[in-house]
Amino acid sequence: MATKKLFKVDCNNWDLWNLYLNSLPEDINPIFIENRRHDCFACERFFKKVGNVVAVDEENYEIITLFGCETHPDYEYTFNKLDDFVKQCRIEDIFKSYDKRIGEKCNQKMLEDGQVINFNHFYIDVPEAHIGDFHSISDAKTDRHVLESSTKSISINAVETVLELIESNNLYRGNEWYDELSIFKEYLEEYEDSQFPDENIFFWINSIDLGPVISRIKNRSIGTLLLNITEGMPLDNAVEKYEEIVSPANYKRPKPVFTKKMIEKAEEKITELGFGDSIARRFAVMEDLSVNDILFANRDVTPQLQDNENLFDKLKDFASKKRQNYDKVQEIPLDSFIENVLPNAQEVELYLDYSLRNNFMSLIAPVNKDAPSMFKWDNLFSWSYKNNLADSLMKERVKSMGGDVDVDLRFSIQWNDTGEWDKNDLDAHCTEPDGNEIYYHKKKSNRTGGWLDVDIIDPEKNKPAVENIRFKNKHDMIPGEYLFRVHQYTYRGGDWGFQAEIEFDGKINAYTYPFKINHKNYVDVAKVILDKDYNFTLKNMLESNASNITEWGLTYDTFVPVSLICYSPNYWGDNEVGNKHIFFILKDCVSDDKARPWFNEFLINELNEHKRVMEGLASVGRVEESDNQLSGIGFSFTQRNKVTLKVKSENIERVINVVI
Repeated sequence: MATKKLFKVDCNNWDLWNLYLNSLPEDINPIFIENRRHDCFACERFFKKVGNVVAVDEENYEIITLFGCETHPDYEYTFNKLDDFVKQCRIEDIFKSYDKRIGEKCNQKMLEDGQVINFNHFYIDVPEAHIGDFHSISDAKTDRHVLESSTKSISINAVETVLELIESNNLYRGNEWYDELSIFKEYLEEYEDSQFPDENIFFWINSIDLGPVISRIKNRSIGTLLLNITEGMPLDNAVEKYEEIVSPANYKRPKPVFTKKMIEKAEEKITELGFGDSIARRFAVMEDLSVNDILFANRDVTPQLQDNENLFDKLKDFASKKRQNYDKVQEIPLDSFIENVLPNAQEVELYLDYSLRNNFMSLIAPVNKDAPSMFKWDNLFSWSYKNNLADSLMKERVKSMGGDVDVDLRFSIQWNDTGEWDKNDLDAHCTEPDGNEIYYHKKKSNRTGGWLDVDIIDPEKNKPAVENIRFKNKHDMIPGEYLFRVHQYTYRGGDWGFQAEIEFDGKINAYTYPFKINHKNYVDVAKVILDKDYNFTLKNMLESNASNITEWGLTYDTFVPVSLICYSPNYWGDNEVGNKHIFFILKDCVSDDKARPWFNEFLINELNEHKRVMEGLASVGRVEESDNQLSGIGFSFTQRNKVTLKVKSENIERVINVVI
């Protein structure tokens, strides 16, 4: 037994001792003086300390007990009973002993007549390899239990994926884990292939063989990555979470994450589906579109459209049924605008408010017009918003920091976003109607529910800093004026000011203050007035300088000609797939953003199993430049928006607020 791994089973040693005494034949266990001959304190202690020690034959997982090794004809029956009793029990610990000898070899006793009797007892001399303390036993138990958890919660596929990332030098400090992961992979394969009779024994043996580092791999930094991949988290996200643990704060991933095997499988599937020519993408142009796909086109672009000879005939037929006078209309819903105003419109212009700065979008088309569609709809077109989202970047950053943005009123500020490290400590403040101040020292108002739920003291390098004050429910607020301002709590050299947003009633009001704020100074941004009927109005104190800002070739705070209006491609023709958008393609609007050729949610279900590679391809894929690209302003129907349009029809020109 000493040459094998030794364990202790969970049998009751008192029962084991009584079984020993009661199963001995009477002729060898007679009453001696007062007790039975074999009933002695030394042997009882031995049974209680090591009677439950076993070894394991690792070839056949057979349990070997102290009583099944060597025997004597006089004790064979008893030892067989003890052997069977111990074998029915479950391993619960490794065996380690403080003492080098357990039990007592012999002792003598002198009787009243002077006779000396020798008593022989059970004893063992413990080999050096099995000398240890409580901590070694406790650590071994932890190793065994964490190994089982790791085995059952981490897939071989996840281990193979991480090994491929390491081999391709695509995982920060991954090479430190390569050897351990290779061993763990072999172990998982053995676990899946083996027909072991006792899973508990398997985990005990392997936890000793693998050692604490691999046995507890689930609890290591690399284990976080393995678990997230196993649970289906997108590979880029899983790697990012791992690198947040092990990498320095300023470490930036140089490229998207996917493995060679994943690429090969995805390439096979793309080829099988005939999408080889569908991958290359470019900005769409007017000649790509058919009149059947648009709601409105300006006269100067209609000759470029497919089937343009039918356009105005169709509009006239439609208009004759819907012609009405909307001269006095100030605000109408989108469906009414499309149904009743557009058929008569000759020109449309969009007021480019600064609040639309994150609504810039582009239509994307395939380089090869004959390529099959790999999307869930039957045309070849996709779209991409500026920064690949249609919501405020500041709002998204607040949300990522744990701030609540699904509220009735929100005041957010942002700084350290110019590329230079702005270490200033700016603070968002709100003075409520009763004079209460919400700020870093008093973050929550018990009276209104107002709450500073994101507070940044030390901005990190290359990471924009945000703060957020939000009012969840306006009916909990006090009617009156709410003053929002920014305080320079600690000036540390940054001279680039801040950006701010005030959002209510579904509209974001944006502000920019690009100037130095001196130490302890305040900048008032705006007042929000809540009336007794719980309606908000806004009084700006910081004027926007958006009229001097140019984006995608257009200037804010001006009316821009609309070339055409259409729904998103997933709603062209008979398609009705996913979220619906409406696009206002603007004249001379040219993207300077890295457009995304597609998003995974656009792709057909057959490509789901290759979503990581498709995500990687989209992130590194280049959208080719196109002359006269179709770019402009887009809105998702899932978000409430309002856009100001100037509509010219015959001799009438009017401004309409269209609610989306």
